[in-house]
Amino acid sequence: MLQTTNCQIFDYTLYHNDINKAEKHFFINDEIDSCIYYYDKAFESFEFVFVKDLVNAAQIAFYCNKPYKKYIIRGFEFGLKIQHLKEIILFDDIYNSLENDEVLQSEYSIGRDKYLKSIDFSYLLNIYNMSLKDQIDKNLPDAEYASIKRENIYKIKQIIENKGFPGTKYLGVSDSKIFSEIGKPKFDIDSLKVKYGDKLEYYSADDNLLASKYALVILIHIRCSFKELSKVLRTSLKKGKIHPREIGLLYDNMFRNIIQGGQRCLEKNTSEGVFYLNKFCDYSKIKCSKDASNSLRSKWYIGTLDVDEKKKKYEKIHGFKLFWGFWKSI
Repeated sequence: MLQTTNCQIFDYTLYHNDINKAEKHFFINDEIDSCIYYYDKAFESFEFVFVKDLVNAAQIAFYCNKPYKKYIIRGFEFGLKIQHLKEIILFDDIYNSLENDEVLQSEYSIGRDKYLKSIDFSYLLNIYNMSLKDQIDKNLPDAEYASIKRENIYKIKQIIENKGFPGTKYLGVSDSKIFSEIGKPKFDIDSLKVKYGDKLEYYSADDNLLASKYALVILIHIRCSFKELSKVLRTSLKKGKIHPREIGLLYDNMFRNIIQGGQRCLEKNTSEGVFYLNKFCDYSKIKCSKDASNSLRSKWYIGTLDVDEKKKKYEKIHGFKLFWGFWKSI
C-alpha cells in the first residue's frame, strides 16, 4: 500500500511537476519505470492527492503488468469507489474480480471512513445551495443575472479568502448520495433541487467525475472569473485546493464567443497562449501557437499538448480513461 512520508510537503507545484514528469515518461518516452517512480514520489510526499491521478496511475500500471491495486486502495481515501472503475474499458475483463475482491472491500471501508471525515459538509451544503440558485438565476434577463453574477464572484472571493477554494480537497468528489452516508439524505443534491420543481430536473451530481464541479459551474457562468480571481487561484493551486487544469478551464472561458462580441474581459492577446481545456471554446477562431500554449501551460504546472494528444490516443486505442472532472478538463 502507498504510504505518505512523515515529512509532508505542502507546495503542490512540486506535486504537479512530478505528475507531469510521470505522464511524459510514459506517454512520450515510453519509460514505465520512470513513470511509476514519479507517480509514487508524488503520492508518497503529499497527504492529499488528486484521485484522478491515482486512477490514471492504476491504469498505466495494469497495462504494463505492474502492481496497480495500491493506487486503487489509496484512492479510497479520496472518494474513489470500485464502481468508478466500471467507466474504464481497459478494466472490463477484471472489473468483476475487483468488485468481489475481499481485500479491496476491506480497504474500502477503512479508506471511506477517512474520506468522509475529510469533507467539510457544511461548506459542501453551502456550495450546493449556491450552485442550485445559480442554475435558476441564469434564466433571468441578462441585466438582472449580470448583477447576481457580480454578487456571486464577490461571495466566492470571500469564501476562498476565509475557507479556501471550494474544490475537491474540501468538498470531496461529486457524489449524489454523499450526505446519505452520514445520515442526512435531505441534503443530497437531488433532494435539495426538489424545491425547484422540474426546473432543475437536468441538473445532477455527475457521480463519475472524480472531482467536484459545483463551484466551477458557477464560475463558468461568470466570463471574467479568471481575471477576477487570478491571484487567489494561483495561491489555491500552490496549496492543492484547485487543480491547475481547472484554472486553465476558467482562463480559456474568457475566450468563448469573443469573436461574436461576447463579454470582453481580456487583458492579454491570445497569441500569448490558451490552454485548450474548455470544450465549448471554438479554438479554430483563436490565433495561438503550440509553443505559446505549452509555455502558458508550463507556467501553471500543466503537461504539454503532446502529452494530452497521446493520452487521447490511449483512450481511443487501448480503452483508458484519462480525462476527468468538469467538462473532462483535468
